[in-house]
Amino acid sequence: MSRGGAREGAGRPRKSLATTWLAGNPGKRGKPVQERPTTAEVTSGDVDRPVDLLNPAELKVWDNLAPLAFQLRTLTPATAYAFQWLCRTVVLEQRLAAAPLAVGGPDHRGIMQRLEGLMARFRILPDGKPVVVVETPKDAFAEFDGPQLVKHA
Repeated sequence: MSRGGAREGAGRPRKSLATTWLAGNPGKRGKPVQERPTTAEVTSGDVDRPVDLLNPAELKVWDNLAPLAFQLRTLTPATAYAFQWLCRTVVLEQRLAAAPLAVGGPDHRGIMQRLEGLMARFRILPDGKPVVVVETPKDAFAEFDGPQLVKHA
């Protein structure tokens, strides 16, 4: 009967690069991270309109909501398929809202809950809180002065 010793995969999981950089000195166990980790900038050209996958009503919703999601950087190539779900759900809700017998019924309430969750996922659901954007510093030592907060409505 064997006892003790390190097991494969045992112990605390490794920290991400960003967490390690924020934590500072990793101590004697790891090499220090020299550069600040960067995030990839996503532009509107990275995600094409899915003309062949959505009908005209869904494409109209895409055209209305996609600029907001691009601005908030929540619509990326990895989230484009979920954004298609959002567009389809908006069209379904509009159809149910137009039917006088369906408004307020269980199907309509279910679609409203699903729509609220999808809009929250892409951060385009208005929640009544101002969006705070941290500006990048102008000079190399401005980051030590503290963040410059700007409120956008």
